[in-house]
Amino acid sequence: MPREQFVSVLKEFSSLVQEDLTLGEDNTATFTVDDDIIINLNYLNESDTVIIFSPVGSFGDTEAPDAGEKALALLKLNDLSGAACEVTLMLDGEGDLVLAADRRNANTISSADVFAAWVELMVKSVRSTREYFAKHFPLEN
Repeated sequence: MPREQFVSVLKEFSSLVQEDLTLGEDNTATFTVDDDIIINLNYLNESDTVIIFSPVGSFGDTEAPDAGEKALALLKLNDLSGAACEVTLMLDGEGDLVLAADRRNANTISSADVFAAWVELMVKSVRSTREYFAKHFPLEN
């Protein structure tokens, strides 16, 4: 079963990072990388999909004069050649928080190394997006 495989991979990854990572009753897990990047996981039972997402920072005032420029910058960063790499950048439902997110079928996460590479991609995307916004727009972490 894909869920059991993912739980096993998560347990192996937990051993590598020396942090207890288990899916809770709500099928979620959260951990922090380098004390500044929060990684959230959500397992969707009905589709055996794992969603990974991380807060990038505050978008700021959506009514500010530069809000359109910021939104356009987020769209441009979503380009596969952009700083966000393979993840999708978005605003949360309230429009306050920039999130980086990705999803994969649990069957494709076959080992702790594969999972670690996925987490590394997320971390790289969050960092590069933060750097871009720090240079072009004030983005609060």
